[in-house]
Amino acid sequence: MNRQSLTRAGHPGPERRRWRRVYDDFPVALTPVASGSRRKVIKGVALDFDQEGVRFRSDRPLREGEAVNIAFTLPRSASNSFRGLPCRWPGKVRIVRPMEGEEPCYDVVLQWPLPLPDMVQGAVNSHRQKILAWLFLVLALIIWMKWDNLKFFWYTPWVYIYSFTIGAYFLSRFLISKFYQAPPMTGYEPTLSIVISVRNEEDAIAKTVDSCFDADYPDHKREVIVVDDGSADQTPRVLKDLQARYPGLKVFTIPPSGKRVGMATGVRNAEGEIIVFVDSDTFIYRNALRQIVCGFEAPSLGAVSGHTEVENPDKNALTGLQEVRYFLSYRLMKASESVFGCVSCCPGCLSAYRRSYVLDVLDAWLAQTFLGATATFGDDRSLTNYILRNYRVIYNERVLSTTMVPETWPRYLRQQVRWKKSWLRETMIAARFMYKKHPAAAISFYLSAICSLLSPIAVFRALYIGFMDPGGMMLLFYFVGLVLDGLSQCLFYLAARPNSHWMLGMLLVASQLIVLGPQTYYAILTMRKNHWGTRS
Repeated sequence: MNRQSLTRAGHPGPERRRWRRVYDDFPVALTPVASGSRRKVIKGVALDFDQEGVRFRSDRPLREGEAVNIAFTLPRSASNSFRGLPCRWPGKVRIVRPMEGEEPCYDVVLQWPLPLPDMVQGAVNSHRQKILAWLFLVLALIIWMKWDNLKFFWYTPWVYIYSFTIGAYFLSRFLISKFYQAPPMTGYEPTLSIVISVRNEEDAIAKTVDSCFDADYPDHKREVIVVDDGSADQTPRVLKDLQARYPGLKVFTIPPSGKRVGMATGVRNAEGEIIVFVDSDTFIYRNALRQIVCGFEAPSLGAVSGHTEVENPDKNALTGLQEVRYFLSYRLMKASESVFGCVSCCPGCLSAYRRSYVLDVLDAWLAQTFLGATATFGDDRSLTNYILRNYRVIYNERVLSTTMVPETWPRYLRQQVRWKKSWLRETMIAARFMYKKHPAAAISFYLSAICSLLSPIAVFRALYIGFMDPGGMMLLFYFVGLVLDGLSQCLFYLAARPNSHWMLGMLLVASQLIVLGPQTYYAILTMRKNHWGTRS
């Protein structure tokens, strides 16, 4: 089929296009709105669209000028964040062209009543209002349950102190995150050094480097540095090919020494004012570099965490679960920490640091030991701690990237053990200075640490007491609370990401209770066991 470009919806021709046309196939359903019309829903397949209209294929004819309602789910090509959002919009048929073939088929052009961004924003706002109303109801039920529990307080006061504390911390994340604001763009344009530490990433490193060079930033103010930490696969060959494609790409090869040494090697060979760390399986958005420097005009700012989503969320239930977890960890947890300039971890996926501040702590960071062993995991959280001691650390939701996540449970659990170890070590270190920060940030930090350590014990006790209860009401009450807890997180995700993965938030809560919580104690017992990365 000849896909003819359109300058405006309904106006085919070779003229220069006013809007960028996107080619994507997705099902649509149309209903004529003529008074008294009893025609059935007309099924079709969208072929392409732009800001003014959509072209689709239908096996039934429509009349030019006819008003219809078109129903479809928003495709990823229209909005990655809001893919899957159900839309039902009015439109007007502008062109109907018969297509050649054995069966009747028509090429139809439909015009939007408003520009596409306005239509999408209207659908998003309507969706958010509905979901946030449900979220408010769920949070109100959680508060009521906590209040109702007060009558049992003196039976086991320490248990209820824990329950109220973790409930208050959890609810405060929703409240404080509402005050989050991303730093404004001011036109600040410092020199950047993008540092990528890589080991055995032959399948992903080329796409990562491509995204760094494709990002919108002046070439004379950007350098890309890749440090190969002794890769044993085809990564060195891929890097050589990339250097031929990008003459400015700097590649350093070191013996297998760990990610931390790789990052430090990049910093020492960098020339930019700002260091941007990018993981070797992370792909940054085009505007990420311009956004990540926002706020660095102020000398008090030491580091910025970007916002990373999952590159492979549709692979299976586990990757979908991680998509929900990533979003909550950034937009709920880091956003609430950022309100006070106290983000506890700038993930290695995509984060930026002021180079002069990193150089001040680089030797100490490299020489860090814990329990008599050299610290070789949790490099990003550790570096964040060194910067957070004396400077502000924030989160910028506009600094976007995607990253590959584990697709099997064994890899995922190994990753989580490594993350638990770094959290335990760095929490103990941060506890020595967090009391100097904003009171709300300090209280939240210490409460979170205590509750996380006690959570597995609390879960075990609740289940034990619940099963011992003859009537089973205590166990039922506990599970209702867990469901409401999980549902609140699901709805928070659904309000911003209207896709089917939101239901996996319940699986996330279950995995945290059954597996990830008890993993904390395993991590404590194996703190001295070090290894590099998830895939090694």
